[in-house]
Amino acid sequence: MNRRDFLSKSSKIACVCALGSTTSIFTSCSDTMNSEPEDTTGIELEFDLSSTDFLALQNNGGSVVTEGNEIDSRGILLLRSNTEIKAFTRRCTHAGYELLPFSNGISTCSSGHGGQFNTSGVAVSDPATSSLKSYQTELSDNILTVYGS
Repeated sequence: MNRRDFLSKSSKIACVCALGSTTSIFTSCSDTMNSEPEDTTGIELEFDLSSTDFLALQNNGGSVVTEGNEIDSRGILLLRSNTEIKAFTRRCTHAGYELLPFSNGISTCSSGHGGQFNTSGVAVSDPATSSLKSYQTELSDNILTVYGS
């Protein structure tokens, strides 16, 4: 094989490999996970905040995430804000990846792509572009009720 044939064939192979890698990068963020939470109208979940899994919620600014449940299969993101507990979907609005608990007022997407949300559920960094779905809550003693919507 002469040099010209070698360069021609290897260039084509390199282009095909690069195209395949680029396509998987673009589709991995947009197609692998659904960012829309399920319709959960009428569902109520109760959490006992005195259990060890929820001790962080005893302090203002404390945050935890729940396991997947009837309201959201990815779980719920909880945050203590003074005398109330806020509840948000745990799905990043960019590609549906799970969110981490709030730290210093920010919840970050677990995928590492950079999506972040403030304590009001508003997207504060790309590629996340819209606010998190929030759920109504009611706190009675140590029992937190989260209402699907």
